[in-house]
Amino acid sequence: MNQSTIVVRMSKSSGVYNKSNRYVLRIANEMDCEMNYNSNRKEYIVLPGKHNIEIGDGISFQTEEILLKEGETKVLTINPSLTYNLGFGMLTGMVVTGLIIQFAILQKFSSVMIISFMPYLFIKKRNFKNSFAISYSK
Repeated sequence: MNQSTIVVRMSKSSGVYNKSNRYVLRIANEMDCEMNYNSNRKEYIVLPGKHNIEIGDGISFQTEEILLKEGETKVLTINPSLTYNLGFGMLTGMVVTGLIIQFAILQKFSSVMIISFMPYLFIKKRNFKNSFAISYSK
């Protein structure tokens, strides 16, 4: 039993909003595969020692170094986080809903309704650098 196992899986919280996410996985610059909503778990049998694991999704790219002992199993979980497009879409939905409610109550346009657009001044693409995180478990 001179082998170890690396399991890479996607988080269970990557449901409805993250169905379109695709991750490219490379271990030790050799094994290359794509993970998505349907193929969300990959298991690799490797030799003990240090292994570099590279995970990217087209927006961000992360490299992790993992040290395995003989017969050890490490589980890496990809946890998707809020992306710029998803955050912008949610903000737009909240602004439109707020405007509809204000207009339904006031029955006319008011200059106060412009305040609803203020959050657009603070949402920047640079605030959404990593679109996923990696966590470990044994």
